[in-house]
Amino acid sequence: IAKFHGDPVNAFYRGQIGKHSYFPHSQPQNFTLKQGDQVVSQAEANIDGYRSELERTMFIKDVSKEQEKYFNLIVQAQDIAFNSIVPGKPLSYVEENVRAFYKENNVEHLIRHHTGHNIGLINHEAPFFDLGEDTIIQPGMVATIEPALYVENLGGFRHSDTILVTENGAERLTYYPRDLESLIS
Repeated sequence: IAKFHGDPVNAFYRGQIGKHSYFPHSQPQNFTLKQGDQVVSQAEANIDGYRSELERTMFIKDVSKEQEKYFNLIVQAQDIAFNSIVPGKPLSYVEENVRAFYKENNVEHLIRHHTGHNIGLINHEAPFFDLGEDTIIQPGMVATIEPALYVENLGGFRHSDTILVTENGAERLTYYPRDLESLIS
């Protein structure tokens, strides 16, 4: 089992701030948080070499109507993805359902990456929840569900939760509020 710096347990945090959160996985430097900014926060834990991931879009005090619109869309998309985790279906089934929802809401052009990926010994393990991925969803798989939207000059909107695939679908392994009211500081 791979261990980060020899430790059996470690944690990691990163956040993308304001309009710079438009760039997935960016590393902000010399930015000051200001009222109205959104922060796409990411926390990871590594226990005995196995990883998990939790991401939330949060806001500093004020939330504009435009920010609220995209926030609500990604929460709904994540619910669609959770409900699409059906053992026996291909991973592409999840991506297709999320993309259909985004298309219905005229935001499909704001997608910059797949709906999720497996996670385990490394952060982004294949297979991915992506179009054309024919790997079959099976109980015991561990993955992240992270449908997102990226709006130029506004920022990114992404929640990510680690899930375990069970016989009945997705069981969330990460617990943190997902609703807008809980994510405004």
